[in-house]
Amino acid sequence: MNAKEENEKTVVAISRSVMSGLSAMGTFLLLGWLLTYSSYGIDFTDESFYLVWIADPFIYDVSATQFGFIYHPLYVLLGGDISALRQANIVLTFGLGWGLAYTLLSSLAPEVREARIALHTTAAGLATSTLILFNTWLPTPSYNSLGFQALLITSIGLLLADKAFTFRSVGGWIIIAIGGWLAFMAKPSTAGALAVVVFLCLLASRKLSARLISFSLATVLGLLLLSALIIDGSLLGFAKRLLLSVDFAHLIGSGHTADQILRIDSFRLRTPSKLAILFVAVVTFFAIRTAQSAKPGPALVSLGLSVFFLSITALLVTGQIHKTAGLGQFEGLLTFGLVLAAVLTALFSEAPAPWRSISAPQWAMAIIFTVMPHIYAFGTNRNYWENGAWVGIFWLLAGLTLLGPVVRARMSWSFVQPLVLATQAVTAILLQTGLEQPQRQPQPLRLNQTTVEIGPERSSLILSSGYASYINDALATVQNGGFRLGTPVIDLSGQSPGILYAIGAKSVGLAWIIGGYPGSLQLARAALDRVPCEEIAKAWVLLEPDGPRRIPTELMASLGSAFPEKYQQIGAWRTAEGAGGYDVSRVQELYQPTAPADTLRVCQTLRQSVTK
Repeated sequence: MNAKEENEKTVVAISRSVMSGLSAMGTFLLLGWLLTYSSYGIDFTDESFYLVWIADPFIYDVSATQFGFIYHPLYVLLGGDISALRQANIVLTFGLGWGLAYTLLSSLAPEVREARIALHTTAAGLATSTLILFNTWLPTPSYNSLGFQALLITSIGLLLADKAFTFRSVGGWIIIAIGGWLAFMAKPSTAGALAVVVFLCLLASRKLSARLISFSLATVLGLLLLSALIIDGSLLGFAKRLLLSVDFAHLIGSGHTADQILRIDSFRLRTPSKLAILFVAVVTFFAIRTAQSAKPGPALVSLGLSVFFLSITALLVTGQIHKTAGLGQFEGLLTFGLVLAAVLTALFSEAPAPWRSISAPQWAMAIIFTVMPHIYAFGTNRNYWENGAWVGIFWLLAGLTLLGPVVRARMSWSFVQPLVLATQAVTAILLQTGLEQPQRQPQPLRLNQTTVEIGPERSSLILSSGYASYINDALATVQNGGFRLGTPVIDLSGQSPGILYAIGAKSVGLAWIIGGYPGSLQLARAALDRVPCEEIAKAWVLLEPDGPRRIPTELMASLGSAFPEKYQQIGAWRTAEGAGGYDVSRVQELYQPTAPADTLRVCQTLRQSVTK
C-alpha cells in the first residue's frame, strides 16, 4: 500500500469515527432536551388522569387498563415528583429501545466483530426514535407508554428466544412472557393482537418448542394471577374489574367497543408531507451510499451530510428554530423516509443476493416489526396510522433488518451512521411539534415561566401564567374553605382531573369522570353507584355550570343527594384559557355538603330499594 492509499484510508477512517461521535452527540442532545423540559407544562385532562390513576390506583374497582398499578411503585419511590416521574418514563422508554436496537444489530450480523462501543453508539442513536412517543407532550407514564414498553420488551425476547434449551433462549422466553403480561396490563386489546402475531412469528421462525412455550405461558399466567391477587385479592375480583370496564365502555359510547376497534384505517398525506418524506429518503440514501465508499471524496460528502443532519437536531434542541414542520395529522409518518432509505440501500447493495441471504427468523422479525405499530394502536379510537406512528421505531427496525446481508458483506455497521443521524433529525423535528404545540396547552413550553407546586406531594412544575393562576386560585379557594388533602370530590366538570389532583382531592368513582360523550351521564351514574353511601354523603362537588363537557346535576338526585339545596358554595375560580383544549375561560364552583346525614340516609334507602 503506497502513501496515497494510506492517506485515503486514514481520511475514510477518520470520517467514520467523526460520524460516530456526531451520532453520540445527537443522542445526548435529544435526551437532554426532553429531560430538561420534563418540569414544563401539564395537560388538565388526559395527562392529569394518568397522574390521578398512578397516585392511588387501589381506590377504584373498575379499570380496563392497569397501568396505574404498574407505575404506582415508581410514583411512590420518586415521592410523587411529576418531573422525576416523566424523566424516568423517558429514560426507561429510551433504554428499552436501545436494548432492542443493540440486540437486533448483534443478531443480524453476529460474525461482525464491531467494537462494542461503536455498536452501542449506533443502537443508542437509533433508539432516540422511541422519543417520538412524546411528540404530543404527554410525558407522564400512561397506558400508551406501558404498551410501547411492553412491545419493546417482547421484541427483545423474540430475538433471544430459540428452540434450544439454553440460558439465552430461556431468558428470551421469559422476556416474551413479561412483555405479554405488561401489554395486557396496558391494554388488553393490544395484548390479544400481540399474542396472535408472536405465535405466528415463532411459527414462521421455526422457534416453537412445546416445552418452552408452555413455560412462557405459565409465566404469563403466574404474573397475571399475582397481579390479580395484589390488585383485587382474587382472580374472580380481577375478572369482575375487567368485565365491568367492558360494560362501562359500552355505556359511554367513546368508540372502544369490539365492533369499533376491528377496523382498517387509511391515511392521506398532504403534499408537504410527501415532499418531506421523499427528501428524507433521497438525502439519507445518498449519505449512506457515499458512506460505503472507500474513497475520501464520497466519505467526506457523507460526513458533510451527517453534519447537516446533526445541525438540524442541534438548532432545534438549542431553540434556534421555533417553527414546527406543520406536516399535519400524519406527520409521524415522516419516519417512512428513513425506512425507504434503508430499503433502497439494500436494493442497490453490492452484496450478492441480499434478499436470499436473509434467514426465515429475520424475515419473521421484519414482518412483526412492520405490524407492531398497528398492534400498539389496536383498540384506540384514534386513527391507527396516526397513533401507530408514535412507535415508528419498529418500522425503522424492519427496514434495518434488510441491511443485514450488506453488513455481513462489508463486515461493519459504520456505513449506517448517516441513517442514525437522519433518524435523530427526524425525531427532533417531530418532538418540536410537541414542545411548541403541547396538547391542550396555550403556548410553547419554552414560554412557560411560572413555577407552581401542585398535588398532594407539592410537585413543582413550570407553567404558563394563565395555568399557574388557575391552579393558585383553586388552591387559595380550597384552603380558605377548610378543604383538607384527600377530601372526596365528585367532579361534574367532566374535564378536570387535573384541578382535583392539583388541590389534593380524591376523585370519587373514577380517576376521571369524563364528559362530552353520549353516555357520560350513564357512566358517571354507574361508577358512583359503586361508591359507598358514606363517601357519597361527605363528598364535595366540583361544578362547571357552562362547561362544554359538564355532567348534568341530575346525577346527584340519583345518588340520594339534594344538590344544590344541601350544599354550600365555598368559592369559585375561572379556568385558564386553553385548559381542556378550549380557548374560552369558564367558571368552576366548589360546593361543600351541609347535610351529609340526610344524603347518607336517602342514598342507603335508594340502594336498598334497588336490591329488593
